[in-house]
Amino acid sequence: MPHSGGSGDEPLSVTERSLHLSLADFDQLPVAAAAFDLHGTLLAANPAFAHLVGRAPAAGDRVSSVVPALEAAWVTLVASLLRRERAVADIDLDHRSVRATAVLREHEGRRLVLLVLTELGERLRGTQRLESLGTVAGDLAHEFNNQLVGVIADAGLLREEDDLSEPARDAVLRIEAAARRMSQLSRQLLAFAGRGRFVTMLLDPNALLADARDRWDRLVPPGAELHLDITSEPVAIEADRGLLRQVIGDLLENAAEALNAQGGRIDVTSRSVSVSGLAYWQLEIRDNGAGIDKATLARIFDPFFSTKAEHRGLGLSAALGIVRRLGGDLVVDSQPGAGASFRVRLPIVPGAVAPRRKTTSKQPPLEKLTGLRILVADDEATVRATVQRMLERRGAIPTVAADGASAERLLRTHTFDAVLLDVMMPNLTGHQLVPIVRETQPNAPVILMSGYTDQAHGVEPPDFFLEKPFNASMLESALQSVLRNGNGNH
Repeated sequence: MPHSGGSGDEPLSVTERSLHLSLADFDQLPVAAAAFDLHGTLLAANPAFAHLVGRAPAAGDRVSSVVPALEAAWVTLVASLLRRERAVADIDLDHRSVRATAVLREHEGRRLVLLVLTELGERLRGTQRLESLGTVAGDLAHEFNNQLVGVIADAGLLREEDDLSEPARDAVLRIEAAARRMSQLSRQLLAFAGRGRFVTMLLDPNALLADARDRWDRLVPPGAELHLDITSEPVAIEADRGLLRQVIGDLLENAAEALNAQGGRIDVTSRSVSVSGLAYWQLEIRDNGAGIDKATLARIFDPFFSTKAEHRGLGLSAALGIVRRLGGDLVVDSQPGAGASFRVRLPIVPGAVAPRRKTTSKQPPLEKLTGLRILVADDEATVRATVQRMLERRGAIPTVAADGASAERLLRTHTFDAVLLDVMMPNLTGHQLVPIVRETQPNAPVILMSGYTDQAHGVEPPDFFLEKPFNASMLESALQSVLRNGNGNH
């Protein structure tokens, strides 16, 4: 069944502007057009319409025989037209993807439906497939993250056991390493799907590059050289610190894999540039590897495309998704035998100064969790049980709720020192519960947990956002941070 949608204030394409011509010009329209009454009876069809549907329909024919794919959706389509005067449905016509665009028109005192059919090109069909794939990938990553909470947290708790044998401890370390790799894959899926959570803040990307030098060195294989040329000019961009690190890491890994077995060189350069009068921070990562042929270059950012059988093909597509969501662009330049250059540009915030990050040594001593009453609300049983065990191991007193309504009842009848809420829950979401926490537990900080969120924040922000999957140390640090700072939004 086709999906009807669209809005009267959406911009019209060149083809759809034909809908505004009068019926006197009907046969001359350069697109496939037909006129129906509100009940689905054909009044007229132009030659282009007859050519597209494969026969010459006659006045009086029903929509069910003229465009069978629209029969089931006709009532919905007309109802949508009566509300908004324009509707769109994507349909299958003899194994071809066709977009049906309809508008209401007045003609000789009666209302009629003017229908334009446009065969979708391969590029648009590919875009739709990618959108569908992105939705599936985002949902899978969300479920993946929920299950990884249990794997990572339980492995961490097991590693804390004093009587654990060395072989068992080694096995736990391998489990944790595998779980971290799965977590990275999940983040890449979410970035590709456009559903990874962004916590944007003003930051200096040059400082981020310099501070993480050890991390970048570990990505380069032995025998290869990594050269960083980072401008000392302070700049401020609006970005998510963790995801910007992911972009840099993905591009560096890609460059490292392009080097030959004897080694090679990777140059990382940052500077400020002006494009059309606007200021951008530019990062260029250049390798002297084998280069990229034209066919591969055309598909290099496609999700799940890789020239290496053992790779997932998500790193570059995830990097592109992140950069675009931050308002920038990512381009590649390469030729076979001449290496490759990837260039990221992100807009600089004019006149802004990025705050310096506090080091851990300047933080006040952390508080203990012993005796703290903590509400944990999550609709995933595995997450509830895991978080409960983690908190109990650290002396806290957790109370669990399986949905938003249960959490609200507990908030109105009990007193808590801190509140942990899953973002997406039945009945009431975590965002909807934040103001209820503020009302009922004015002294309790609130932490939101989620594997992703593609919804806007609520009216009141939480005190911290804890990304799934997390381990006991990350949970403890989050709680200590909000308890120490009182109301430090993160």
